[in-house]
Amino acid sequence: MDSVTDIADGHITTVQLMSSTDKINFLRQLSDAIAASCTLSTLTPGPSDNVYVIPQNVQDAVWRAHGITTIDAWDLQLKKWGALSVNTLTRDAFFALQARGVALIDSQVIGGSKITLPTSPPPAAPGAGFLPKDFEGPYDWQIDHRGVNAVAAWRMFAAEPRFAHALPWANIYVGHIDTGYTEHAALGWDKGNSPTVHPAQGYDYWDGNHDPDPRDMWLPGFPGHGTRISGAIAGYGRNAPDHPFYGVAPGVQIVPYRVTDSVIVDHVQAHIAAAILRAVNDGCHIINISLGALRRDKHVAAALDAAYEAGVIVACAAGQVWGEVIYPGRFNRCITMGGVGPGLKPWSSGAKGIYVDLCAPADVIRRIKAENLAPGKTSNAYYAKPDGDGTSYATAACSGSAALWLAWHGIDNLRTRYAPHGLWQIPKAFKALARQHATPGQWGASDAQNYGSGVLNIEAILNASLPADGVLVPALPAMDVFDPND
Repeated sequence: MDSVTDIADGHITTVQLMSSTDKINFLRQLSDAIAASCTLSTLTPGPSDNVYVIPQNVQDAVWRAHGITTIDAWDLQLKKWGALSVNTLTRDAFFALQARGVALIDSQVIGGSKITLPTSPPPAAPGAGFLPKDFEGPYDWQIDHRGVNAVAAWRMFAAEPRFAHALPWANIYVGHIDTGYTEHAALGWDKGNSPTVHPAQGYDYWDGNHDPDPRDMWLPGFPGHGTRISGAIAGYGRNAPDHPFYGVAPGVQIVPYRVTDSVIVDHVQAHIAAAILRAVNDGCHIINISLGALRRDKHVAAALDAAYEAGVIVACAAGQVWGEVIYPGRFNRCITMGGVGPGLKPWSSGAKGIYVDLCAPADVIRRIKAENLAPGKTSNAYYAKPDGDGTSYATAACSGSAALWLAWHGIDNLRTRYAPHGLWQIPKAFKALARQHATPGQWGASDAQNYGSGVLNIEAILNASLPADGVLVPALPAMDVFDPND
């Protein structure tokens, strides 16, 4: 299969569960069935209340573990575990339900949550003392040596005299193509302003009138997704419950581009292409795309080519539920992130295959909680349990790691170094070093081609020597055949 082939048609299994107790019991039995090979902490929400999705990879693992060979036996097993009903949908039908539109009645959007006020005052935004030496633990597993090893990288920065007086990555910009932004204290928001998130530099492609403000309008689908992923990239919650909350690159600059109401984006690929090009023109150094489509789009591919030639690192999600890697991660010239859970075991809901370049934590993730507040009101909410999942978080880890790498070497130094033979060598060098110095994941030889080069290890990447100018070979264009040497 090559990168000009659409994802094959298929079916998705959904189950209806009657109560939260049913869900917990069902999930426990499902997790026990696959525990020997992978992790699954939550069920993927379905198109309506009490309906949940069984991702293709999870279904495959259960079939292997229980010797299931027929749909009837699969149906019987799920009902034995407590499913009230079991149904299958085509991928296109499931996509249509997940990306369903909103209703307008008397010019009012129906389906959004009402505005609420924060329950406690947010901590002050990061100030002059916001430095890596201030990042005190304990740390969530995905951040330290159990995950992408960002804590060790922060300590490298803290030990370098050249980084003693300013946040090293304060001038690195991440173009975040997602559902937009909301105001959260862990992203520096206070009284309508943030030193980390820059809506005025972003853009809103979702509204028909192209309102410049990319604020998340909290439509049905995936409201708050952009905020949650921004937190995983750039968050810094000193007063978070239990212990501080961190993204991989706390305080790195986020430029939000609102393109969608859903993480499934076949219906807005023109927006994504335009946002990529705008992020490049706006001077972003990294682009984060924690979204995915089932069909390829030549305009998105062309935009990826433009970003690559401009020296911009583009991180994309491999996806979940379908089993196969989604677009734009399926294209060449980006970094496609698969997922692992604690112990670096594969996250069973995540897509796998030859298009996956690397993995990062995508299960049991601690998250900030976005809220639909009035402009100028700041949330300081966190999810009570570390139950976040999705290759969106693995992608955020990649973008944060790229920011640390660019800061370690200096973006101007990298551009000067690689200008003679092309700025494309910047994303190529980062990807090559990340793959060469990845931590081995906990999977067997039979999965060697499914999870890329291993798990992202940012400390090892910072310690690696840069390739010389002119040594690297450019990847094939984004929409060309799959390039195994990309």
